[in-house]
Amino acid sequence: MKTVSALMLGSWPIFVLSLIAGGCGNQSKAPDGGTGGGGGAGASGGTVASGGTVTSGGETGTGGSAGTGGTHATGGTTGAGGSSSSGGAAGTAGTSGSGGTTAEGGSAGSAGTGGTSVKTGGTSGGGTVSGSGGVSSSAGAGTGGGAGRSGTTGTGTGGTTSAGGSAGGATARGGTTGATRVAGACQPGTSYPAPVLTGSPKLLYKPSGTVDSGTYEGPVWLAANSVLLFSDMSFTGSVDPSQMLKLTPPSTVATFLADAGGNGMAVDGSGVVFACSHKVQGIVKLDYASATLTTVVDNIGGKKFNSPNDIVIRSDGTIYFTDPDFQLGNRTSATGKKGIYRVSPSGTASLIDDTFAEPNGITLSPDETILYVADYNGNVVRTFSVAADGSTSGRKDFIASVSTPDGFAMDCLGNLYVASGSPGVMQVYSPSGSKLGSVTVAPSISNMAFGGSDGKTLYLTAGKALYSLDMNLPGYYY
Repeated sequence: MKTVSALMLGSWPIFVLSLIAGGCGNQSKAPDGGTGGGGGAGASGGTVASGGTVTSGGETGTGGSAGTGGTHATGGTTGAGGSSSSGGAAGTAGTSGSGGTTAEGGSAGSAGTGGTSVKTGGTSGGGTVSGSGGVSSSAGAGTGGGAGRSGTTGTGTGGTTSAGGSAGGATARGGTTGATRVAGACQPGTSYPAPVLTGSPKLLYKPSGTVDSGTYEGPVWLAANSVLLFSDMSFTGSVDPSQMLKLTPPSTVATFLADAGGNGMAVDGSGVVFACSHKVQGIVKLDYASATLTTVVDNIGGKKFNSPNDIVIRSDGTIYFTDPDFQLGNRTSATGKKGIYRVSPSGTASLIDDTFAEPNGITLSPDETILYVADYNGNVVRTFSVAADGSTSGRKDFIASVSTPDGFAMDCLGNLYVASGSPGVMQVYSPSGSKLGSVTVAPSISNMAFGGSDGKTLYLTAGKALYSLDMNLPGYYY
């Protein structure tokens, strides 16, 4: 989640999480990528033969719940086509016209000229377009229905443009979640709007007086305690010292654990915090009540890790973490690798990849089938496919070029938030890799996490400062 070098960002103590199923993700997809394909409640006809209830369109865009057929084809229940003409009781699939109940954005898309009634407009046509940050954009639910989410968006030329987004807002669509990832405010089957990225971050805390060089890192929200924990690293020793700070909203900050020695953190489904510790060169677990740390794993094959940086935990308790050498200090690397590792629920560590220049931020998609990893020095974000047993394969470049990618955040729709350190900007990408927009925060932005009473406050660390950004949808606590 972070970059740690004297100029970049560090990572926070990581605490291993035993994740529990839950969270948000995509619904199952049908043929054309949306919940369905290109058919609908009435194909070229409607419930009635010539001129029925539906015109040539459907409830939504070409990505909806149906295939190329519909409940009735060119005939209809009555009239010239008889009880069912060329199409019959069910076409190739479902209930909607040239679209379906949902494209990647909602109930309307670039569907036909009709709608659910004999009106020229209806729910379809120009689409039910939302204004500021509308749930869809010009690339919206129209002809694709990309990831097959449901929601209530349309296909106008508006959309969630956001600061820095493409004209019309690339693929900023709303949708319905249905995933398994836990430790967040995401609820399966709930519809969420596309992220609005036009707000300005609010400075919550910055120490006064002379401040040691270093960075804040690894924010993680504890819902049971309504507090945010984050790391405070100083670049002042042979091995960078780090303490754990606690934010009690709105802006009270105090030391929670001195000499914590950590960087990135995460929380499991039961609310237990795990952290990356460059002090012990491993993953540690926090007992919040006693403010004590216990080492979970600190070696692979008897060889100590370098300086674990960032961490994420799957719902079954599998831990994934990055191990660059930012906080290795004057110690010698025992592994000789800058690695990405997996720790099984039984505690067995295995290497995922050791070819990144400096692996940094790491997170999982809402359905836990994709692992995202930042290469800070490589200026790229890559993905791995995650199998049911937690193993990974199929490395791909997800964002081929992004300046100094550090920590990540993930919202309930699966949009990836990337802390781009050098420009001090938070970049946001859809699950397909399209850029949705960006928000300028502050130089050396290092990490982010959703939190707050409704999960809609995005906390951001940048240098020795903590910010918050009000969002219109929730995400994962990390």
